[in-house]
Amino acid sequence: MILLDGLDKHDDPQAAKLVAESSSAPVARAHTPTPSLPDYEASQAQLKPTTQSFPEIRRKRTRRRKCRKCALYALVVYFVVSIAIGVPLIVLKFKRKAHAKSSSYDAWNSNAPIPPKSITLGDAPLRLSSAKSCNAWTVKDAPDGHGLRSELDYHVPVNGSIFLNTNITYSGNGTYFNHFSGQLLVGINDDVSASDATVHVTMHHSSSQLRDATNVCLMRTGQGGGLYLFTPMNLTVADTLAFNITLLLPRNNTAPSTRLIPQLLCHLPHFQQTYQQLDPYVTFESVLLGGAMSGVSIESIQASQAVVKASSAEIRGKFTVDSSLSLETVSAPINADVHLFNNGTSQAPTFMHLTTGNSVLNANVTMFIPPEMSDMPGPHFLTHAETFNAPLSVALTHDDASAPATIRMRAINNLGNTRVSVDSRYQGTFDVNTMFAQAEVLAHDEQDEDAGSHANDGNDIGSSDIDPDDDDDDDDDYVDDYLSRGKILRVLASSTTSASPSESSSLSPVNASRCLEYDLISSSEIQGWVGPPPRPSPTGGRDAFKVFNSMGHIDVVSSLSGAQLVLLT
Repeated sequence: MILLDGLDKHDDPQAAKLVAESSSAPVARAHTPTPSLPDYEASQAQLKPTTQSFPEIRRKRTRRRKCRKCALYALVVYFVVSIAIGVPLIVLKFKRKAHAKSSSYDAWNSNAPIPPKSITLGDAPLRLSSAKSCNAWTVKDAPDGHGLRSELDYHVPVNGSIFLNTNITYSGNGTYFNHFSGQLLVGINDDVSASDATVHVTMHHSSSQLRDATNVCLMRTGQGGGLYLFTPMNLTVADTLAFNITLLLPRNNTAPSTRLIPQLLCHLPHFQQTYQQLDPYVTFESVLLGGAMSGVSIESIQASQAVVKASSAEIRGKFTVDSSLSLETVSAPINADVHLFNNGTSQAPTFMHLTTGNSVLNANVTMFIPPEMSDMPGPHFLTHAETFNAPLSVALTHDDASAPATIRMRAINNLGNTRVSVDSRYQGTFDVNTMFAQAEVLAHDEQDEDAGSHANDGNDIGSSDIDPDDDDDDDDDYVDDYLSRGKILRVLASSTTSASPSESSSLSPVNASRCLEYDLISSSEIQGWVGPPPRPSPTGGRDAFKVFNSMGHIDVVSSLSGAQLVLLT
């Protein structure tokens, strides 16, 4: 410090005060605002030469974040959907595996062929220019109430296919059928001298202009001949068109034997088709009947193959087939009396396929195989019946002259009760399965079943439990074998036996009757076997395996409604 001459620090207190105040004041840097530091992407963008501005880079970064969010959401949705779908599939897969392990027999459709589906009904549309004859009216524009009537007759050879067809399709204008209707009657000609089929057509029309626009033609093809209706594509509000067609088939004029006709095809939409008793006068190799909105009623018909296909119209009748039968409709009932034959010449089973929906299905099926073909390997008959939202009832019985047949039956229903009954000659396994409802296996006397008495619907009717402590049982070893395998065994009273009274008195209760063995019993599923003991086994040699593989089997399946298998005794 440099002190000036003549100046003392104590001499001027005001100066000392100023010095003290100036030395105590802090020294601070003036505040200048500075921007925040950029993020990594912005700094990298600043270092690298780019034409994008900082806002554009920020928008790009925002889009990437949104893409990441969308990908994350999609991954979460995929995970949830995978769990929702995958878990039930895994449970179902394990359930099927457990079902296969718990069942001692193969499923109905594991190795056996399934009944064939119905084929397309109707030939390809024919052209008017290919007609042999058209509009050969014998009666023309005759007064008929408020309209007119025209009539004609055609003759068709029966050595080929006979068809009745039309260009009408249900896929067209729905209001068309408000002005159109038809009736078909097929019967046997009373004239024994007739050798050709006779087709008589009566057309009711509202005007002569409508008659001119309609063509009723006799057609000939390489496979046969028949009638083809070419109707106008559109009908006005004032138009009315109706057909009454009668087809009379010739009977065999040389002998009282049956006349064989290769094929009968009737594809007539919106017609009510009625077939009188054609059997035993005429039999067919192939029959194809029906059409959209076309009801079919058959008194009796016999064919090697028969297909009846309709929709929203009932199928009713008696059918006798030896190869395949297919009845198909929807929203309309099926009431069929079916006779299935298998003479063993083709070494193939006889098929039956019945399907409808939202309406009842009732079928009484009688089966026949010749006694000399009793050793023919099975299955002899493959049958399938299906509907939904309505009751299903199928009764399987043997013809009195038939040998025991190997039957495989599947009855499927949803939201409707399913009931299948088999007679006392059935031998094989069964699986009665339903969902959220009761599965039952019942035993009825055949006479009570024919009388329709179901007052005692219990599975203890006509049956008795095998008591292991019963001293009167003469077949303890056989019963012990069942008990050792944890099976539940019942004995069904047999209504028929080939043994004499003296022989039957020496037979044990087990060997003299049919046995009912349960493999699985629960509220919604029952599996088992019924037949004369011992039960066929896959072990024991080639012959034993052959017998085991040719056993009959019945599936009764439903959901949200009961399922019953009735064993007649």
